[in-house]
Amino acid sequence: MKEFSLRPHHALRAQGHPGPAGNERDATSYVDQVFITFDMDGDGYIDFVEYIAAVSLMLKGEINQKLKWYFKLFDQDGNGKIDKDELETIFTAIQDITRNRDVLPEEIVALIFEKVDVKGEGELTLEEFIEGAKGHHDIMDMLKNLMDLTPVLSIIVEARIAKTKK
Repeated sequence: MKEFSLRPHHALRAQGHPGPAGNERDATSYVDQVFITFDMDGDGYIDFVEYIAAVSLMLKGEINQKLKWYFKLFDQDGNGKIDKDELETIFTAIQDITRNRDVLPEEIVALIFEKVDVKGEGELTLEEFIEGAKGHHDIMDMLKNLMDLTPVLSIIVEARIAKTKK
C-alpha cells in the first residue's frame, strides 16, 4: 500500500507556493496538525486508508464525528481541552492559508467562548465543544466554513504529485 510522509513547509514549496501570508509558523503548525490528525496510527505516514477515511469524514461524516475531529485538530497540546490561544492559532493559520480575512480570529474565538464556555473557565472540553457547537447554529456554520480543508488537501496532494515527478 502506498504511503507518504510530507512536512507542510515542503508541501508549500513543492507546489511553488511562496508560503502563507502572515505568520508562516502558524500556518505550518496548522498543516502539521491536520497531518497528525489524518495519520491515525501515528506512524508518520498517511496511507491510502487513512486518506480515504479523512476525506470521507470531511465529506460525509456525521456532525458528532466532524466535531470530534475538529476538537482533536484544535487541541494542539493534546491535553483534552481547547483554550483561546489554541483556537486563535488555528484560525489565524487557516486565514493565512485561505487568505480569507472576513472576520478576525480574535473575534471568532471571543464569539465561541462567549457562547460555549458557560462555566467561564477559559477552556473547552470535548463535551462542551460538541454541545456548544450543536446548540448554536451560527458557530456550527462558521466552523463548517472555516474548516473547509480543500486548500490543505490541495497542498498535500500537489506536493505528493510534484515529488513523484522528480
